[in-house]
Amino acid sequence: MPSRPVLIVGATGQLGTAVLRRLAKSGRPVRALVRRATPHGHLEGPGIEIAPGDLRDPASLEAACRGVSSVVATANAVIPRGRSSFREVEEEGYRNLIGACRRTGVGRLTFMSVPEVPGQERVPTFRIKRQIEAGIRESGLPHAIFRGSLFMDDWFALMGSSIPLRGAEAHTLARPFWFSEAFRKATGHSIERHGLALVPGSGRTRHAFIALDDVADFLAAAAVSEDAAGETWDIGGPEVLSWNDVVAVFARVLGRPVRALRTPAAVYRALAALLGPFSPAASNLMAMSWITAREDTPFDSREAARRFGVRPASAEEFLRRKAALSATN
Repeated sequence: MPSRPVLIVGATGQLGTAVLRRLAKSGRPVRALVRRATPHGHLEGPGIEIAPGDLRDPASLEAACRGVSSVVATANAVIPRGRSSFREVEEEGYRNLIGACRRTGVGRLTFMSVPEVPGQERVPTFRIKRQIEAGIRESGLPHAIFRGSLFMDDWFALMGSSIPLRGAEAHTLARPFWFSEAFRKATGHSIERHGLALVPGSGRTRHAFIALDDVADFLAAAAVSEDAAGETWDIGGPEVLSWNDVVAVFARVLGRPVRALRTPAAVYRALAALLGPFSPAASNLMAMSWITAREDTPFDSREAARRFGVRPASAEEFLRRKAALSATN
């Protein structure tokens, strides 16, 4: 009897797509939840079923969950498409998803979350992720929750580099959101062209930066695990680096000096407040930058890596691999 499919919620996003690719490559049937208005041609292929649906539509979620072995949920509204909001996608949407999983007897829900840090209640993404985690635990569903440190693909690009975007499929920063588009247009090549890296805060805050591909490996492994139920894992890369350390890594990879342009954490906090009435999503991005400038995420992921068979790449390995792609593609 063929194995039941794994449902990917957030399949058209960069992380969801990466998880889907890993499961499909392993021979696991995959079902991708896709909003009708969202381009999804890149997902189509052998062993991949497209399930039209939306986190805001409980009936479509129940239909998508019916008959699956497990669900991997990576959907978020950090960089939104269209008029998506945190309340609709993450608060109401995940309540709908948890309910659909319970009603259809889903065997496991694997959820991608964010670190637990001081001050998180001031940042919508962090606050809402905690609420979703609580809802999953209270539901009684078998589950695995992953709290990831900062993704190299996104945060290294936001330092002013196009290198982390090379070879990426459905990259988060490529979404048509006015704020991220304007920021990338103004700063997206500052490291390569001007040797200038944009650094949050003093640059001394330390993080276990992790490549998105490695996060996808963790999620894909948990989705098909027989015993990863009721666990919460902090995951990061194999080293803990400060922002200043990352600037030095860029310099080694490029073979030329790179200077840090540091933005005080208070500036991000002020921008978050100013943008709040006009764009909650842009305000949230600035609040996330405020957190990354202030709070460490120095995860030791060795036990998680052993448990799920993942070998996370170092920052230098990641950037050298991406730089090679940029030179040839």
